Amino acid sequence: MKRHVHSHRIFLVAILSVWLFLSQAESFGSPVGSNGWHLNSSFQARVNADLVCKVQIMSIRQEKIVKGNLFPGEPDLLGMIATSKVLSIIEGECLDVIDIEFRRPTNEHLRLGHPPGELYTDLSENEVCLVFLKSSEPYYKLSRIRSKARVRPEVVDYNLGETPNLKLLAEFLAGCDSENGLVKLQAVEELGYLGDIMIRKLRFSKADKELFQRMASGLGRAKEALRKTRCCEDLVIRNVSIISSFQVDDSPDIEGGLELLRTDFSDFDPNDSLRKYGIRDFCVSSLQLKLLETMDATTRRIVVDLKDGSSIRREDGSPYPFRGVRGFNYADFYRQALDYEAVKNSDQMRQAIANVIWIRYERRSVPEMIQLLDDSRMHIRSTAVSALRKCINSDLSNSWERRHFYDSNAAREAMRSGIEKKLEDRQKDYQANEREYILYWKKWWQKHKDEFKALEKTNNGTD
Repeated sequence: MKRHVHSHRIFLVAILSVWLFLSQAESFGSPVGSNGWHLNSSFQARVNADLVCKVQIMSIRQEKIVKGNLFPGEPDLLGMIATSKVLSIIEGECLDVIDIEFRRPTNEHLRLGHPPGELYTDLSENEVCLVFLKSSEPYYKLSRIRSKARVRPEVVDYNLGETPNLKLLAEFLAGCDSENGLVKLQAVEELGYLGDIMIRKLRFSKADKELFQRMASGLGRAKEALRKTRCCEDLVIRNVSIISSFQVDDSPDIEGGLELLRTDFSDFDPNDSLRKYGIRDFCVSSLQLKLLETMDATTRRIVVDLKDGSSIRREDGSPYPFRGVRGFNYADFYRQALDYEAVKNSDQMRQAIANVIWIRYERRSVPEMIQLLDDSRMHIRSTAVSALRKCINSDLSNSWERRHFYDSNAAREAMRSGIEKKLEDRQKDYQANEREYILYWKKWWQKHKDEFKALEKTNNGTD
């Protein structure tokens, strides 16, 4: 008998009565198979899986030796079969019990410079997890990377809706309340990925009012969950929650992010991360970069009103879309962040900051645009010049056209007449004339800086 994607509730009663040792089951509790981090479950379900379901592993057996072909010099692998009880289905259909084929490395892999957990997804007996499987006769196949999520062992009611994303959301909302730190971390990370994809889909879902409302309600639940986990004492869970908050469009206080940027690398270094999570990516330096890059990425989307699906516009009646997370004080955050040693020493962090200042082009950030004109990296300097042009001269100006770099009327005329250089030509133009650009804006700043000091006093409520 097959389980259909919409029929899992009927079978849950049988599971709870027959599967008596479910209460003793353990969710994923060790770093082995650690590449499940940064899973992006919505993407994996949509692109890389024929079946997504929650399973409990009943038994595991070795079936064969498999030639290693992931990278040159890789030792042979153990071909394993995990007989698994299906507890609920996110997407697809299958029997009540399925066999899952996966690869397990041998001890020889320890000599290759990477722990096996960074290269392979493993399963263990009695484990409860969410798996993303490909159909492959006679078994389902578990891919080597990003194909398993840590979840709570209890059966979760998928009451947010019947779409895969809403079922995944219900699963990870439950995980936010887990006492297992690995499950909770997986949950808060996945809420960010799911929130981001749902925000990007919302404005295309207005025609289906019920789906729109369910997605909006689910986003509200995700925001509430992340507000709680942002207060977590665990350094990694707390800061991943801050990062995910930007993805779900929920503004954290600026102090949380600034605290992360002030944190010393040695407080949780790559080796600490490797020991606890099986990967190096949760060390302080990686979290700092991830925060700033996520802040950059979340300014590249259109945010919609959860009440009616309309696009949020910039302030003061501007027709242009709002960029970023509403309620977050980007200008104050970046003003302080640029003075921290972690940012000063990282080209990538400064570039991420420059990108957001350029995209948002707030007048309050003009002092930081001027500061970035002296950056050691040309691309950061050019981004600052572009931000100044957008903010001071014209929203429509072409930031790389030398003839129009200070003449907003000429820039508008160029846009209307269709005179537009290719990106490569604009970059070459900037490189050839950089001194002229920077000199212009520094002279401009000397004439106008008092205006911005007065603006900052007004914003700060000081005389």
